[in-house]
Amino acid sequence: MQRLLFYSQARRGTAKEFKQIVKENATTLHEEWAAAGLRHVAVFTCDMYVCVYAEAVCGQSASTWDWPVSFDRYLEKWPTEPDANFNASETLHRLAIPMIDVFHDGIPEDAESWRGNYAIDDRVGSIARLKPEMVSSYVYYHYQKQAESPNSFNQTYMIGMHGRLLFSYHELPARVSPIQRHVLLTTKHSPDNWHEVMYPHFDLWEEAPEGQQLWRKMERMM
Repeated sequence: MQRLLFYSQARRGTAKEFKQIVKENATTLHEEWAAAGLRHVAVFTCDMYVCVYAEAVCGQSASTWDWPVSFDRYLEKWPTEPDANFNASETLHRLAIPMIDVFHDGIPEDAESWRGNYAIDDRVGSIARLKPEMVSSYVYYHYQKQAESPNSFNQTYMIGMHGRLLFSYHELPARVSPIQRHVLLTTKHSPDNWHEVMYPHFDLWEEAPEGQQLWRKMERMM
């Protein structure tokens, strides 16, 4: 199975209206997600930022999922490349774009063992901004940490990136899979003072609530 993160951006002045239309169309959206092979979908918002977490069975083209066309009055359009079924008369844009996976603590073996009978108390989505000149350093450190100590603290924790924007997703309570993953790096290079090293990578949120200057918690819509 695949774990997917998507990013969308609300048009100026439409954030509240977008949230309302999502609530009103919840049933239809769930049906469309199911038809696209998506499940366990969670939608998060914070001001103009809209992030989506979803899971899909491998082999299905779930990464091509997009919001309904009617949502273009609320969401910005992103240029995209043509696919194999491209029609020259179509407009090349998307309302949701896949985010690059820069860190994941766990990798699903299959849908059944991944979900099992675990109870979920909360699903948490947060956003952060990297300084442009620190993006490559951030990716390097996180790949290194992932390779050294996979599946070490919460298998559901995942970070996606679009440009310098980061979106993290995890579920509570935290759980670690009993399935041991192969360690790609047998020598430890990640710094022990991890948070001190990471701090200079971020552009802080100036008006964020206390404790959310780096990672700002998003509101879960669905």
